[in-house]
Amino acid sequence: MGKKNIKKNSKVSKKNPKMDSKKEKIIVSIIVPTLNEEKMISRTISALKAQTIPREQYEIIVTDSSSNDNTVEIAKKIADKVVVCERRGAGFGRNFGAKYAKGKYIGFIDADTIAKETWVEGLIEGLDKGVACTGPAETIEKDNKKIDLFFKFWDLQTHASILVGLSAIPGFNFGVRKKEFWEVGAFTNKNMTTEDFDLSLRLRKVGKIVYNSKMGVLTSNRRLKEIPLKQYILNGINYALFKKSWSWEKHRKDF
Repeated sequence: MGKKNIKKNSKVSKKNPKMDSKKEKIIVSIIVPTLNEEKMISRTISALKAQTIPREQYEIIVTDSSSNDNTVEIAKKIADKVVVCERRGAGFGRNFGAKYAKGKYIGFIDADTIAKETWVEGLIEGLDKGVACTGPAETIEKDNKKIDLFFKFWDLQTHASILVGLSAIPGFNFGVRKKEFWEVGAFTNKNMTTEDFDLSLRLRKVGKIVYNSKMGVLTSNRRLKEIPLKQYILNGINYALFKKSWSWEKHRKDF
């Protein structure tokens, strides 16, 4: 998949036109996919603006899948760029936003995920060494012991899988070199919820995957409350063994 397939009816909004004059300074493009995230988007972007890396070295791009709430209006006021596409799906949304990326490195973080202040710093360090990177993840809410334990296990298996030469990077905390991202085909456009696992497996064939503790995030457990945790785990196992996955309609009630 290349960069030529940008839809003609897509909308682009720039909050800060001066960012274009700083193109040569931008190292990282942070892509935030959204779908009806008016309650979360401000907090997410505020954390991304409060990084240890100078602000002119990274840009924040919100890629919205035609939300029917106030997500786009809010994002236009606080993000560097907002792009809107008609098709829904995390993988497609991330790819769509990445087409506008100026940085040589791309960071993907979800709209309900809060980055540690060293997140961009850790991403740069990771991608200076490998083709992709990630870091530790915890839940924001801390109100469900089973889900909290699941995230601890998830973080452990992510770190372990990288150490043994495999990879399973979560899409809500994903760093990748732009060159290799497009070369391996980006996120799949198929309607599947394991698009991050799929891309991780393809990236590990072309380079090293790095785990950096500076890339810590807090992410919401709300989606895992909507579906049985056991089914969520089985979906991942089913993809690992048979390359089959849930559709987004099954994963999100508002899809």
